[in-house]
Amino acid sequence: MLRIYDKSQNLTTVLWDSVTEPESLLNADGWKSQSNKTGGLSHFSRKADTSWLGVTSVDALRRVLTKGWQAGAERIDKIPLGELPEPTSIRRRRVRADQGDELDMQAVYRGDVSRAWSRTKRQSRASVRSVSIVIDLAGNANVTSEQLFWRGASGLRLADELTKAGYSVAIYGAAGASDVSIEGHENLTQFVEIKAEDSPLDMDRLAALTGLAGFFRTSLFAGIYWSNDQLGKETRSSLGHSDNTLIAKAIKHLPIPQNAIIQPPVKNQTGAEAWLKSVLEQIANPEQQVA
Repeated sequence: MLRIYDKSQNLTTVLWDSVTEPESLLNADGWKSQSNKTGGLSHFSRKADTSWLGVTSVDALRRVLTKGWQAGAERIDKIPLGELPEPTSIRRRRVRADQGDELDMQAVYRGDVSRAWSRTKRQSRASVRSVSIVIDLAGNANVTSEQLFWRGASGLRLADELTKAGYSVAIYGAAGASDVSIEGHENLTQFVEIKAEDSPLDMDRLAALTGLAGFFRTSLFAGIYWSNDQLGKETRSSLGHSDNTLIAKAIKHLPIPQNAIIQPPVKNQTGAEAWLKSVLEQIANPEQQVA
C-alpha cells in the first residue's frame, strides 16, 4: 500500500493495493497495540443485521464479495438516467477540402470546388476521455446499508453509462474519517482502486463492494485500526466521524487523476439522481463548473 502522513492536518492517506489488503493485515505481524488488532478483528466476527452490513452475516458478505451481488446489480440497472454525450471518436473520418486524395466530380459540376476533394484524417487522441470516479463508501453508525446503497448505485450506473458511450473509466472506493484516534485528533482517508481503466465493468462484484455497507464496516474499519497503530495511537471506540471533505484533501497526495469525479455523501435516490444530473451536465458542458 501507499501511506502518506500530512502532519499539518493530522491526516493519514492510504491507497490500498487491493480490496483484500486491509483484512490481511489483521493476521500480520508488526502491530504495536494488541487492542488495535483485536478491535479490527472484532468487526469480522460480530453478528450484524442487514441494516449494518447489508447482508445477514460476515460470511454472507464474503460470499457476495467473491461471487457478486446480482440482485444489487439488477437494481442499479433500473436507475433512470438522462442521455449521455458521446465522446469524440478517434477513428479516421473523411473531411472535405480544396485539395486531397480523391476528387468528387459532382461537387466540381456544382461549382463547389472548395469541397471537391476529400481525404481521411485521424481525430486527435486528446479527444479520448478518461474518467475516474471516486465513490464515497463511508457512513456513520446511524447510516443504514440501504442509505449507503445509493452511493454505489449512482457511482456504478454513471460508470456503466460512460463505458457504453466509449469513455475509459476507473473507479475508486474512498472513506474519510475525522478524529479516529483517542488522542491527537487524527484524521484518515482510505482509497482503493476497485476498477482500473482497462478492466471490464463487473457489475455484480462492484455492486457488492460499493452498494453494501459491509466492505466499509469490515475491511475499511480494519484499515482505521491499522493506520492508528502505525502512528502508535489507540483507536477511538466510535472510529471517528465520516467526513467526505477529507477525500478531496487526501487525493492530492496520491497518483490518482486530480480531476476525478468525487461523489458527495448521498443517502437516497433523490440525492443520487441529483448528483448524476450535475455530473452529466458537466460532461456535456465542460466549461461550466461542477455544482
